[in-house]
Order: sequence, then C-alpha cells, then structure tokens
Amino acid sequence: MSGRFETARKARPPKPPREKKPRKKLQRPGWKTLLLLILNITLAALSVLCAARLTEYRNLLRTQEAADRWRGQSEERFAQVSVFLPVNETQDVSAVRTFRQTLNQAMIDASLEAPEGGSLYQDAWSGTANSVAVSGPAGKSNVKTYGVGGDFFLFHPYTLLSGSYIAETDFAQDRVVLDENLAWQLFGSSDVAGMEVTIGERNYPVAGVVRLEDDKATKKALTDPALMFMSFDALNAIQETKFDTYEIVMPDPISGYALSVIKDKFPLGDGVAVENSNRYSALSLAKVALAYGERSMNTHAVIYPYWENAARLTEDYAALFLLLMVLFAITPVIFVVVLLIKTLRRLITEAKDKTVTAIEEKIEEKKEEHYVRTGI
Repeated sequence: MSGRFETARKARPPKPPREKKPRKKLQRPGWKTLLLLILNITLAALSVLCAARLTEYRNLLRTQEAADRWRGQSEERFAQVSVFLPVNETQDVSAVRTFRQTLNQAMIDASLEAPEGGSLYQDAWSGTANSVAVSGPAGKSNVKTYGVGGDFFLFHPYTLLSGSYIAETDFAQDRVVLDENLAWQLFGSSDVAGMEVTIGERNYPVAGVVRLEDDKATKKALTDPALMFMSFDALNAIQETKFDTYEIVMPDPISGYALSVIKDKFPLGDGVAVENSNRYSALSLAKVALAYGERSMNTHAVIYPYWENAARLTEDYAALFLLLMVLFAITPVIFVVVLLIKTLRRLITEAKDKTVTAIEEKIEEKKEEHYVRTGI
C-alpha cells in the first residue's frame, strides 16, 4: 500500500508554469493627439503673454501708487482715493478744511490714532487755468496751469530735472514749477531753478523743473504741449480758481473703508470717487469688462485730468488682457485636468493589476509548497 502511494506521488505530472500576461506595447501618439498638444501649448503661451501685458498695465502709472509710497515699511493698510467734481460743483479751499475736521473725527471714532508728530493721511487738491500768459528771458507762452494744494507731488512724483517741488508747508507760496518743455521755451534750458518768470506784472521764482510721465498711456492722454504748476492760492490770486480734483491716501483697515468715508463725508455731489489702490484687482477689471460700452458714456459732467484719463486707458487694456488671459487658459487647463485624470486612472488600474497578480502568484507559491510538502 505504501509503495503504491509513493509510486502514485512520483508519477504525478509537474504543474505547468503560470503564463505571464504580455506587456502592452507603448503606442506612439497619433497626429490628432500631436495637433491637440500643439494647440494647447500655443494657447498656454498666449495666456502667459496676456498675463505679462496685464502686469505691465497694472504697474504702468506711478500716479496710482501713492498708497504704497505713503505706507513705506508700515504693516498697516492704506488706500488712495481720488475725487473728481463736476464743472458746476467745484470747491474752494474752505471745503478741504471742513472735510479734514470731519475726517479727523471719523478716524477717532474708528479708533485710528496718528503717531506722535505724524499724520495718518495726506491729501492734495488741484484746479486749472487753461491759459496763463507767462514769459521768460528766451520767450513767452500761454500755458495750462495747475493750481495745487496739499502734497500734490506725493501723488504726482514727476522726475525733477533741477530744483525742488512746491508744497503746502512752504514759507513762500509764490514759486512755480515748470515742465521741461516750458522751461526750454522760456529759458532755453532746464537748469533754471532760482530764476524768475513773469506772469502779468509780477515775477515768480522757479522752484524746479520736472519731466512729465512718458509712458504710452499718458502720451495719449496728455494733449497740452507744456504745463506749469503753482500754489492754489497763487493761481487763485491771478484768476479766480476752484478745485475739481481731490486726492487722499488714508488708512484702510478693512477693504473699502477709505472709499466709503470719502463718499460719506466729502462734498462729492454728482462727482466721481475712485479707489486707485484697488482699480487693477481682478474683480475691478472684471467690472470694467462687463461695463463695455457703458464705460464710454460720461453722465457726471466731470472733466477728468490727464492722469485719470491715462489711468482709465490702462484699466481698459488691463481688463482686455485679463479677459484674453482667462479665455486662452481655459482649453489648456481642461486639457491638463483631463490628462491628469486619465493618468491617475491608468496608474490606479496598473496598481490594481499588480496587486492582483502578486496575490495570485503568492497563492500559487503556497499551493506549490503544500504540494511538495504533502504530495497532495
């Protein structure tokens, strides 16, 4: 009996080796896949190009960056707000004094305290005289003149070619600032700080000579061949002047606080208030894009100064490039998402197959071990 069992065990045929599944051959992508890949790469490149142009227009104008200059190294939030008044609602300096008192009380109520010896805000205002006759040793000109108050040149940091700016705190309020073109017309030079120009029968010292902005937006918006700046009081003494533009940089502890205070406390009337610090955000630019057509209409009887027209131009271009950036990016993003999903599914399937194969091989090994050990 034992012999027959041993003979039977020895006579059992060996188990054939387990067949391995053939590996799938990698297929080369077809022309449709290559075409789709090229299309998505092209669209992605166009989206990146639009993003670069968007960044360019966002950072083009220094007149929109007063809040950053005023904040310096401080961690507090500040906002720059501009007010543009209708031609029939311009104001005199008394409106600024009254508003400053109201603003100071509003900030006290909001528990915003200025540092000792400092101020939480800085402001400026300006009005224009379209033609002021001015003469110098080399010639004369009828020039558009801005009467400015407060710290006007904080908001408009023109490049100084000689001399200095003028400010509200100056002891002498009769100095003028010439732009480069006017300096050459009147003196034949830009190095004329300390010399005098004549307006009417009075001489005015030249505080400094500036070079105006030369970016492409300002070049389109600035149509006057030359400009002159003088204190608001000095221009008002030459001819009655009221201001139509008010600018301020102030604390903005929560987004929109500064703009809401201006709209609530300043004698805005039918004027327009703009938060410069926030005008290039994605949401603001989306609103500009959605207001296409309506934006071309002006229902406020406001004549914008050249720097605001330049800013509105950059807003339009920035909104356009934001829209194009998003449109160009949609297809590549979907393509990448679909590719990632397919790749993830393939990896999961391969992992499952490997796991099943490993389990099956382990079972077969156990069976083989059992067969060798027991013969069954």
